[in-house]
Order: sequence, then C-alpha cells, then structure tokens
Amino acid sequence: MANTQQRKKPSTSSRNSSPQRQQARPAQKTPVAKPVPAKVASPAKAAVVKLEKRFSLKPYFLLLGAFVGVLIGVVPTLVLGLVVLLPIFVVLGAGFGLVVYRRAVAQSFSLMNSFVTSQEINSEDHPRLFNLLESLCAVSGVSVPVVGVTTDATVNAYVVADPLGVEQSHVVFTEGALRVMERIELEGFVAACLARMKSGRLELQTETAGVVAALGKFIPSGLARKALEACFVTQDVFDSDIKACGITRFPPGLIAAYEKMSAESTVTSGVNPLNIHLWLANPRSTFSANSSNSSVSGASSSTVIGSEVVHPALATRLALLREI
Repeated sequence: MANTQQRKKPSTSSRNSSPQRQQARPAQKTPVAKPVPAKVASPAKAAVVKLEKRFSLKPYFLLLGAFVGVLIGVVPTLVLGLVVLLPIFVVLGAGFGLVVYRRAVAQSFSLMNSFVTSQEINSEDHPRLFNLLESLCAVSGVSVPVVGVTTDATVNAYVVADPLGVEQSHVVFTEGALRVMERIELEGFVAACLARMKSGRLELQTETAGVVAALGKFIPSGLARKALEACFVTQDVFDSDIKACGITRFPPGLIAAYEKMSAESTVTSGVNPLNIHLWLANPRSTFSANSSNSSVSGASSSTVIGSEVVHPALATRLALLREI
C-alpha cells in the first residue's frame, strides 16, 4: 500500500520539473530565426566634375619646333647642294652654249655665201681681173680669194671671210663692175675689197651676220641690232678706203671707181638684211644714209634699221678721199 501511495504521490521535484519540460520542449522545437543583417546603405556616388578644357600653346610650339627643325635640316642641304651643283650646271650650260655658237660660226661662212647667187670664175674667164688681183694680193699680203660674178648690171662687190680661217675668202663682183670700169678704176675697186679683207674686221662681220642668221629665233632683235652695229661702224669703212689707197699708192684710182659707182647704180639682187654690211657700197637705195628711216642724221652716218645696216654715202667717202 505504501508503495501504491508512494507511486500515487508524485514528487515535488517531478511536478516542478514537468512544466519546465513543457516549457522547454516548445522552446527547443521552435526554430530560432536567423538574424537578418541590417542593409548598409551604399555610399552615394560622388558627382563627376568635368574639367574645363583650357587653351594651350603647346601644340603650336611643337609644330613650330618641327617646322624650324625641317628648315634647319632642309635649307642647309639645299644651299649646300646649290653651292656644289651650281658651278657644275654653269659649266655644262656654258659648254652647251659654246658648242651651239661654234656650230653657228662654222655655218656662218657658207650661209653668208648662199645669200648671193654667183658663178665662180678663174683667170681664163677674166685675165685682166686676175692679173690685178694677184699683184695686189702680193703687195697687201692677202691670200688670193675665190672670185665669183653675179648677173647684176650695176657696180658693186660682196666680200666675206671665213671666221675659222679654214676656207679662202670670197669676193663676188657684179657683172656691171667688170664691164664698165677701166683698168685704173678696177685696180682701186679691187684694192678696196682687199682692204676689207686685210682690216681684220671682215671675219667678225661675217661671223656676226652668220650667227644672227642661223640663230635668229633665239637672239633678241635688240641684241642682234647691237651686235651688227658693233661689227660695222662708219670709221671702219673710211679706214678701209684709206688702206685701199695705201695698197695701190694711187688714190685717184679709187676716187674714179667710186665716181663710176655713183654714176651707175650700186643696187644689187640677192640682198639679205643681214648681209648688207658685207657689200662694198650700199646695195639698197631705199636704205641710203640720207633716208628718213635713218636714226642718225648726216650723210656719213651708219646705223642699223631693225637688223639692216645703212652704209655711209659715197659722196662722203669721196670727199674724204679727195682730202688725202
């Protein structure tokens, strides 16, 4: 019985522990909620401040420096190149010009001869002429030239000399001169031609006219005019007349020849504006010294109209010879 009572009476401790168990069980069974981490507010993004572009001279100085560098490199190179190459080009250009000029000079003699149509003659054709010519050449020290004759009935003569001295000089007489002149007159006339050859100016006159004729397109007209003026002046004509009197030692013979030329006519055919100065007297009456086209007044003047030489008048030359 006692055991039964004891079983019926729960102990205080069991009574006391039962509620705790009841309380503990639910506490154990209830899941514990995980703490949620607090959301940390993200820091606010700082506003991007755009820097204002400022004007800078740096690019310009860089370009300027580069330009100066190019100049420093290129200019001395060009200058040095010119200093080295310029003399070479000058020499080459001068050599080319000399070759062209020499070719023109070589052609000048034949070119001046081609302007006048003539037939070559010898001593068998005109024995009197060649007798005088050979004797006067021996006295004057001039080589006997090649002689030709034109069909002109007027009185004149054409004289040319080879500038290179290779070929013989040429003298072309008009048929009228050989027909109308007496021996004394013809002697003075031939002496006047030889005096031209002996003067030393005939080669220059032939060369200048031939070069102008050959290279006329490349020579300014003003330069050609000055060249012809320089090679044919009045004083040269008067000097040749005086030398002719020295060759014959008889001035009246040349005076008589010039008087015969004045009485007849000196106008000839086959005259080119560039070879007028190679005739003994003016071959064109329209270009006489008294012509209004002459730029220098006076009968004794010689000038160039364009490229045409005007001879001194025969009256003036006669007046000078009469004073000897």
